Amino acid sequence: MGFTLWTLIFLSWPLFAHCDLGGTEICTTGDDPIFQHYPVCISRGKSKTSLEGDYHHIEISHDWTHASPCFKGYGAEAPICAFTDETFAGGRGISIITTPKRANYLASTQAFTAPDLVHGINPASDQPTTSKYEMRLVPGKGMGLIATSRIRRGDLIMANTASLMIDYRAFNELSVSQYTTLQEFAVTHLPPRHAAALLALSPHTTNTSHFTRAQLIDAIAATNGFDIDPTDNDPDQHHSFFVLFPDIARMNHDCRPNADYRYEPHRLAQHVRAVRDINPGEEITLTYIDPLGLRAARTGRLKNTWGFECACPLCSLGSATTGNGPEDAVGKARSAASDQRIERIIELRQKLQRVWKRDDDHDDDDNGLEDDNDTGGSDPSKTTSPAMAELLVTLYETERLWGGLHEAYILAALEYSGAGDAWTAIKYASLGLEWGIPMLGAADEDVVDLKKLAENPWGHWSWKRTVGKEGKRK
Repeated sequence: MGFTLWTLIFLSWPLFAHCDLGGTEICTTGDDPIFQHYPVCISRGKSKTSLEGDYHHIEISHDWTHASPCFKGYGAEAPICAFTDETFAGGRGISIITTPKRANYLASTQAFTAPDLVHGINPASDQPTTSKYEMRLVPGKGMGLIATSRIRRGDLIMANTASLMIDYRAFNELSVSQYTTLQEFAVTHLPPRHAAALLALSPHTTNTSHFTRAQLIDAIAATNGFDIDPTDNDPDQHHSFFVLFPDIARMNHDCRPNADYRYEPHRLAQHVRAVRDINPGEEITLTYIDPLGLRAARTGRLKNTWGFECACPLCSLGSATTGNGPEDAVGKARSAASDQRIERIIELRQKLQRVWKRDDDHDDDDNGLEDDNDTGGSDPSKTTSPAMAELLVTLYETERLWGGLHEAYILAALEYSGAGDAWTAIKYASLGLEWGIPMLGAADEDVVDLKKLAENPWGHWSWKRTVGKEGKRK
């Protein structure tokens, strides 16, 4: 059998190297107890010069506190390792499971190179609660966060820097034993208080007594993480991250939550803000799923992934546990009406988004519209109108989709601008800014464009794009 060997050069002890015994095994000095059961393929005593020609050297540009051995799956382009920086975010720490190349990229971002950007983001470790909320036992849900004072819509409730970031290639390219070993290494080498906070999260299963530590960490990670898309500068555009924010993970689910989150990639941080006013004594909730799913799809996903029957007010309408009395019939009818509204929202939003997809290269010969409105009015089903945008806003409000209401306002502002109604366009642009800035951030491209529309609809690229010079619809 032929061997392909390469070393992974770390700036900290010990030196680990990957030994391609069929493409999946790991070589290590065996100093770390998590990896002691893997074969030792090389010793630290070998010099770099003696390895030339037999090894491919990968330079690590950041001084990671800990770095694990690496696994490389069959047919994979690069090995996957665990990297930990205990000093990140003022000593809170971060662990990242990814390739050395991507670890280099993340270490070059502002979250690492400008520490002041992430200083003070997380709740103080010796003060886990604030004046805004406290952790309490919630009947039927376990622990949850309860508001202790009034929280206004748009207010920041909590923020966390990432604790554990897992490149999806770990799940797709490695075996279960391999990626769970990396997860165990990543959590174990975080600062003790931080690691304990992660291990205290719910694994969403009733009996964990037979779990190994690696299995427990995997169960916790699988049901407490968030999908994070790569940034524009990330060298691996096709691979998302699965990320844990332990304090935010304490928030329970509601299909119509009172809070929503936004990720800031330059800080590697998640921010949670109120999407409506929250009164003292109310539980602070997030949605774990797409809120535009129908009831059966929502409850099925929650049951299959997180193992609980959703008992939020929306899903409780006409649930299978109710009887056949008059109130039960009302509940079932309301649940069916909600599903119908959601289907209409999806239809309207898709039509309006296709028409008003922004193009940065608008000119007089290209109005930036797609084919839906380029029909000469011959097919009403393929046109949009301000009435459709108004209906979309009403449906969002009726469904209490507060976290996405800015989307409906933005589309309404564009539709009215396209129809040549400046003042109504300004109205909805202003509402879109009020509701959108907390959810998207002031620098978001949609927010910046909407600000231009609110200031001067007559000069905006969308102005009268759906009507002719005489005000007739195109």
